[in-house]
Amino acid sequence: MYREAWQRIEASSRIVLISHINPDGDALGSQLALYPILKSMGKKVTAVNRTTPLPIRYDFLPNYEKIRPALPEHIDLIISFDCGSFDRLGIEKQDIPLINIDHHITNTRYGDINLIDETMPSASSVVLKLLEENGISLRRDVATCIYTALAEDTGFFSYDNTNIVAFETASKLIAAKADPAFIARQLKERNSLAKLRLEALTVQKLELINHAMVGYAVLNLDDFKKTGALRSDSDACVNLIRSLATVELAILLIEEQEGFKVSLRSKTRIDVSRIAVSMGGGGHKRAAGFTVRHKNTEKIIAEILEKAELS
Repeated sequence: MYREAWQRIEASSRIVLISHINPDGDALGSQLALYPILKSMGKKVTAVNRTTPLPIRYDFLPNYEKIRPALPEHIDLIISFDCGSFDRLGIEKQDIPLINIDHHITNTRYGDINLIDETMPSASSVVLKLLEENGISLRRDVATCIYTALAEDTGFFSYDNTNIVAFETASKLIAAKADPAFIARQLKERNSLAKLRLEALTVQKLELINHAMVGYAVLNLDDFKKTGALRSDSDACVNLIRSLATVELAILLIEEQEGFKVSLRSKTRIDVSRIAVSMGGGGHKRAAGFTVRHKNTEKIIAEILEKAELS
């Protein structure tokens, strides 16, 4: 499968690399890891993400500034990264071959070629395997992108997806001159005041139920205006809720124009991917999400609790 994917890449001249809307570090890191490799092969490559603005915290990634919000006119091949379903790419379906690179067990396998390995700690680990299986040497800029993605998606090697592959991968990337301390500083020590205010507001709005085993907060559109925070500044808020000692299930509702984006996190007992899939989303056992097209927050919370089977 990895060889077949590479043969398709070699046979294509105009390639689009695209990651899911509201991208995280794994999405952008995986996407940008392949960008310089394909450019060096003489391909006409366009990196696309439909989100504007992109999260500024990833601006240190090589070729970050090359990401565009729209598809080019002529495309031979699309490669998607870290995206569980086609609709999360934010583009219309086209009669263009698509390679789907991911590690979510809930991936809908929407590609013509699906490089999906749920045993991998990150989508970027699948990208690394694609390179290794086809004899492509690691470069420092590529290693930086893959390490960033790996570190982000494993919570800096603290989440349940941190396995032996994660550490073996990290070792290879450091050997290829990825700088863990530099990457950690870029991701952890460049918070804006607006982001910290949004996190403080999340704590203020936190509700605890089910003997404090469940924590949830609702961030409204006005909260972002009040704090000056960007949508991407909310990424850490659900983990902040999960960090409370008593909380097993953390729920964050982020208001959108037509509904809410819901992020779910758990510690050890609850498979939140099962809840998310049942509500039209996806993700991992301990980190998942979905969107709803209504604004009845009580109904959303009640449905999640029913599916979580806490009692």
